Parts: sequence; structure tokens; C-alpha cells
Amino acid sequence: MSIFAYLPPLPPFLFSALVVSGLASKALHIALHFHSLPFLLLVLYSPTLILPDVLVIIAVRVLLRFPAPENKWQWLSTVVGGALSLITWGASSIQFGFFMQTGAEVAWAAGGSFLSDPAAMKILLSGISTVTAAATVLGLVSWLLHSHLYNLIGLGLQAIRDLCMGGYNARYTLIAAPSKSCMAFTDLRSLRRIIPAVIISVSLLFLELSRPAIPYDHLSGALPLTLLEAFHRKSPTVEGCREPAVPFPLMVTDLNGETRPQFEPDSSFVEQWSRASWLPENPPPGFTRWHLSPNERAEKDNQFAFVCGGDEGGFYNPKNDPLMISNLGGDIYEPLKKAFDEHSVQVNHVILLTLESGRKELFPMQQGTPMFEGLLASHKKQNVKEAIDRLVTMTPVAQQLTGEFATDSNGTKVDLSHSPWRTPPQEGMGGLNVRGALTGSSLTFKSILGSHCGVNPLPVDLLEESGLQIYQPCLPQIFDLFNEGKSQSPQRRQNDSQTQSEALSHPWKSVFMQSITDNYDRQDILNQNMGFKHKVVKSDLESPDAKHKVQGKEINYFGYAENELAPYVLDLFEEVANNKTRMFLSHVTSTTHHPWGTPDDFKKEPYMSDQGNINHDLMNNYLNAARFVDIWLGDIMNMLDKTGIANETLVVVVGDHGQAFGEDNKEMTGTYENGHISNFRVPLVFHHPQMPRVDITANATSLAIIPTILDLLVESHSLDERDSEIASALLPEYQGQSLLRPFLSSVQEPLQRRDQPQPEAHKGADQVESRSQPDGFSKRLAWNMGLINAGGSMLSVTSADIPYRLILPLKDDFEYTFTHLGEDPGEKHLTKAWTLESLIEAVEPKYGEESIAWLKDAEQVGKWWVSEQKRIWGYREA
Repeated sequence: MSIFAYLPPLPPFLFSALVVSGLASKALHIALHFHSLPFLLLVLYSPTLILPDVLVIIAVRVLLRFPAPENKWQWLSTVVGGALSLITWGASSIQFGFFMQTGAEVAWAAGGSFLSDPAAMKILLSGISTVTAAATVLGLVSWLLHSHLYNLIGLGLQAIRDLCMGGYNARYTLIAAPSKSCMAFTDLRSLRRIIPAVIISVSLLFLELSRPAIPYDHLSGALPLTLLEAFHRKSPTVEGCREPAVPFPLMVTDLNGETRPQFEPDSSFVEQWSRASWLPENPPPGFTRWHLSPNERAEKDNQFAFVCGGDEGGFYNPKNDPLMISNLGGDIYEPLKKAFDEHSVQVNHVILLTLESGRKELFPMQQGTPMFEGLLASHKKQNVKEAIDRLVTMTPVAQQLTGEFATDSNGTKVDLSHSPWRTPPQEGMGGLNVRGALTGSSLTFKSILGSHCGVNPLPVDLLEESGLQIYQPCLPQIFDLFNEGKSQSPQRRQNDSQTQSEALSHPWKSVFMQSITDNYDRQDILNQNMGFKHKVVKSDLESPDAKHKVQGKEINYFGYAENELAPYVLDLFEEVANNKTRMFLSHVTSTTHHPWGTPDDFKKEPYMSDQGNINHDLMNNYLNAARFVDIWLGDIMNMLDKTGIANETLVVVVGDHGQAFGEDNKEMTGTYENGHISNFRVPLVFHHPQMPRVDITANATSLAIIPTILDLLVESHSLDERDSEIASALLPEYQGQSLLRPFLSSVQEPLQRRDQPQPEAHKGADQVESRSQPDGFSKRLAWNMGLINAGGSMLSVTSADIPYRLILPLKDDFEYTFTHLGEDPGEKHLTKAWTLESLIEAVEPKYGEESIAWLKDAEQVGKWWVSEQKRIWGYREA
């Protein structure tokens, strides 16, 4: 007997696949939000949640009947019904596969962007094994139930038809039934038949109309209808003028009981936007808002430089930014000031190392963090000491870069003799180490916009910023501006070299390096927009004309391990050392990106054991990848020593975002639509061997990187007179604070308007007591915003001196989440709700009225920030 004899008829099987896949998907969808739904309301509205699925099932059952050979329309309907069934089966398999990998659900709205990006497709295909497993299970269940479901639904539809038609025989199929109105009732018996159907229909209609839109509209979505979201991709446009800024929402009450805005913008437009005296005639890209005066802009018909309905500039203006808190009026840390005054710190080169998935807890790995305790939980008690000693020796280079030296199981400082790089034994030297830094986005290149350009990202999915003008100059553009000034003033360079270090007259060269592709999500376009003219990426490594041939295999779906760049990095260091060039190198690592592969010759360590109810293989691979990157950082530092430029190079290390695992949060893993705090804590280090070590505790973000670099170049006398003037003029234009000076988590400002006499403002208070101060001052907080991958769905809101954290949904598909990081630093106990009112009801009994006041402010500021970012970027959705 042929094997095909065991296969089901195609229409019944396809229909069964649609029913099983659709209902299974809906069950998963509801289960993921079950904990945040009131049980009684869920039961009450549950019929409306499955109503769309029922309608889809009915429609496809009508389409999927056995076609007659002579009826081409029946063949067409069968093909359409079969296609809908296959699409539903595939989409449901993807949902279950994605859930098994991450614990989250797929957002189809962002799917279109992934499907249109070849590099992104590799990410999707990396989970093909779990998707295949899910499809197999769904297909098997469908095969077992195909005849029952097909016949049962068919008979049910015939019964409904017969009820309407007055009792015709079941031998008629649904399509071939005689045409007769359901309202043609001739007797009381027919009326009795229809009454239950009318009651059910009216009840469903009432529940549908009366239920809250949030979250039940989202929960009622049915496959394959929800897939339509993937084809509705919004695109940015910058045509026309910019809309006026929305006023800052927070209000304060003065001593007289009058309510007024906490922040009022500066109206000194003409002075702010006049041509800068330090700008050359033809500046490099990135300086548009200083380049043209208002009259010159009008002549060039650049209407987008203006706000609609007025002459006010539409570009970013720091004087009108209520979230900007400047600490430039504060003194530099005393040890740094002394070193700068003695001219013992020289910065001729800057390296910005961005660690992919770089969690602060791994930089360095040491005891005392929630992550470390979670890792030890995978080991048996008798093996804990051995596990501690293995873990604390995992990242020796990070220990030396940060000055955070780990201790072993006996409480003794770890022996770093095994380290691939040994810092010179200068006690108390090494630069700035920041504890408490948070990323501005858990999507890599949105985060890089903050570190390289000092801007907040655009709160939409994926890298739409690549098609827009970056509203601040990026580091390569700043260094290009330094170069243009030099090229235009050769005599000035000669004069300067007589009184200053010869290196100050050397031109800067900006280079971007990574061992993976730069085609993912338009990164290559973004790099050009940031001003990089030189790069080494995967395509260069694989080029037939490559100077150095690739030695290893690809380790993930993006490209190669970092050590393939070693000869290119060494060449660059030797070039700047021998050719009198100043260097800015930006390098992004990638080994710590999923799936955390390492070269074949790299020996993995067993950091995780088998205790607990989850598989620790993924975490173990990640830890080994982190150790590989630590060794690579040591290789870079050794190359600096080898070429003799270590003592004149500032090395900035920052994580683009963290990486959540099941050991952190059993509900969800990864960064995609996962707001867990482990995805946001990142290292931030400014290493220089001649700078005194300063440990800083501040909830800063990568926005602080450019201000700190500019401040350091000026204060260390590492720029000539004109470049120092430019850097000093640019410094107060950036939203971030300079970390050479004490970080301000808030400022107290007078309640009087700016055009009235004002008492001197008091700055830098440590605690927030109330929003209305009894001495006539209002306290303005340093708010930190962090976009959650993919960017347009959720926003992390924190303020620098308050331990609360809010995950603010930007779409109705997501919940509000509150945590108190002071009491729950690992976010093990989340408070979730679908509305702010429900969240307040849950939070107030635990944390009191102060938490409620902060929550209300945080929601208002977060929503204002979203609209303001779109305005600043000039983003309109077309």
C-alpha cells in the first residue's frame, strides 16, 4: 500500500491546520498576558476575544470545500482558503518558535522591516529549529483531528443554515442550499428557533461595545488578519516646516498658590541661531544649525529649518530643552584638575569601543551583583567556591580598565598574572569609571547615536534615523571641523607649534571598524551620515583586494570574530604613530551577540552547571563570548603599548545594551520588546594611563560621552587655541553632562519667570523632597529615557536620583511596568497593569504617595519626550 494512502484529503487537513494553529496562537497570546488581566473580566469578555477567530474559521470552511472539476470558482475558493490556512499555520509556528527562544510574542508590525533586510533574515532563520518543531507539532495535531474538525464545523454551519431556512435537509451543502431569506418565518416554531441565536448575537454585540479597548482589542487579534500589520510600514518624511514644540507638561505651584510650567523656553532666538564665529566658511556636514543665519536660510528656501507659523528655528536648541541639566559650572574633580594643570595628561587619540550586549555585571565579573548570585545558583553547594574562583577570573582586562578588582572565594584580591594585558603598575591611575550608567536604547545603533553624536534616538521601530538629519554634530564631524580649520590656516599651525605640542597641529583621521556586516538595518548609511570616511567591515575583510586575508570562519550570521581585525588595527596604530596623524577609532564588537559563537580554537570554560529548572547553555555561551571579547580588548591595549601611543590615547568603553537571560527573568529573554533592567545597565569607562582614577556613581547615559571627551580635550590642553574655542563652544550644546565634573541628578530653579529678578539657583541636591520647594525653588530632575528594542513600542523612564523605573507602553499592545530598583535591583518582582490608573492602585500600598507622584510625572514626561523627539528629528509618518 502506498504511503499516500495514509495522508488526509487536502481540504480537511488544511482547514484543520487553520483551526489548530489559529486557536493555539490565540491561547498563547492570552496566556502571555494572563497575569495582568482581572480574572472575572477575562471570563466575561472571553467570547469576544475568540469571535474574530470564529469568523475566520467560518470563512475558510466556506472556502475549503471539495471542488467540482467543472467549477473553476470552487477551485479558486479552495486555493484561497488553502493559502490562508498555510499562512496561519506558518505564522503560528513562528509565534511558538519565537516564544520558545525568548519568552515573548512576535510583533508583526516590525516584521516587514526584517523581511526586507537580507542581514535581518539571518536573525530570523537562526530560530528555524524551534519554528520547525512548532510547525511539526501543530501539523501532527491537525492531521489527527482533520476529519473531525472538518465535518463537525461543516455540520454546524449546515445546522445554522437550516435554522435560518426553515429545516431543509442536511444533504444540501452550504454553498448549494436554495436561496431563501432567514427572515421568512411562517410560524411560531421558526421564531423559537431563531430566538437563541438573536440572544447570543445581541449579547456578543453588547460585550464587544462595552469592553475596554485596552487590552482587549489587542488580545482579540486573530491570525491571519494580524499579519497585515507587517505590511503597514511607516516611512519618514522631512518635507515642509516643523511643528511647534509641545510645552513641557510638568507644573509647579509657587508660594502664592499659582500654578505655572516647571520649565519655560528661552525666547532669545536670533542670538542663539546667528552664524557661529568659530565656524569656517564651508563647514563639514553636521553643523547646519550654525551654518546659516535666518536670512540665509530663507534665501535658500530651507523651510524645514523653521517652525510652522513663525520664525523660530526648528532645530534642537539646548536653551529650550527642559531635560537638559548642565554641570559645566561645577569644578573639575580635584585629582583631575591637578593633573591637567601640570600638563601630565595628553590626549592625541581617541578610541571608542562599543561592546555588543555589554552588561555592566560582566565588566568586570565580580561578586555582589544579582547576576553573579544567579550564576552561582546553577552550581551545587559543594562546588560554589570553585565556581566563584572561575567566574571572578573571567574578565581580567575589564578589572584593570575599570579599577574594580574582584575577590576570590576567600576574599582575596584576584591574581591577574594570567591576564592577556597588564596595565602599568601605577597606583591610583587609569581614568574615569562610571557605576550606574544606562543605555539610551536596547537596539544597537540607536544606542550608538547617543555615544557618537550625543543625541537621543527616534522612538520608532528600527533605524529610521538613517534617512534623517542627525540634529547634533557627531564625533567624526567634529574632528573634521578641527581639520578644516587647520587646512585653512597653515601659518597659524606653524605659530601654534612653536608654543604648543607639535601634535596639536596634526590632522585627525576617523575610522570605523567591525568584523561583521554593516548592511544590517542601514548601518552603512548611518555611518556615512555620522561622518566616517574610512571603514573596515566584513565586506572589506572578504574583498579579493583585502590587505590581510581572513583566517577563520564566520562565527554568527553577521560575520567574523573580532581578532580578524587585529592586523588592520595594528596598521592604523602604526600609521598614526609614524605619520603624525591624530586618530579617532570607533570599534563595535559582535561576538557577544546571539548566538554567542566563538572561533573553533577558543577553549570554552564551564561557567554554568546544571542546577535549576532552566537550560544554562545559552548563558554559558554568552559568558565565554564575553571572555573572548575581554581577551580582544587586551590585544588592543597591547597594540597601543607596542606602537608607543598608549600614554596619549583615551580609550572609552561603553556597552550598547545588556542581554537578559532566563537566569535574570524567567518570563522573557533577549532584548526584543523586553524592558528588563539587565538589558539597560552598561559599563562606561574613560581610560587613560596618565589620568588619576576617579570612581563615579551616576545614572548617566551615553549622552555623556561627547561632552566628557570635549571637556577632557580642552582641560588637558590637547587642542590648539582655535580647536579649543570650537570644542568649548560645542560643549554646552549637548544634552549630556561632562563626567569630569560632579554629576547633577537634579537642579533647583527659582519659580519666578525668566524676565523677572531671580535668586541664585541651588544645584545638585541629593534627594527629591517635593516638586514645590518652600523657599521658592522648584526641583527639576535629570530624566533618563531608554528605548526598548525595536524602538517604537515601549520606553524605559527613570530619573537620576530616584530609584523608581517605569516601562511606558507606546502602543496599546503593551503593559505599564513599575519597579523599585533600590529594593529590587534585579527586577525579580515586577508590578504590571494595562492602565496607569490600575498600576497606581497596585503600587501605592507598597511604596506610598511619593511613588504615585513620580509615576504620574514619569508618564507625562515620557509621552512628551516621544513627541518632542519626533519633532526634533523632523520625523513625520507617511
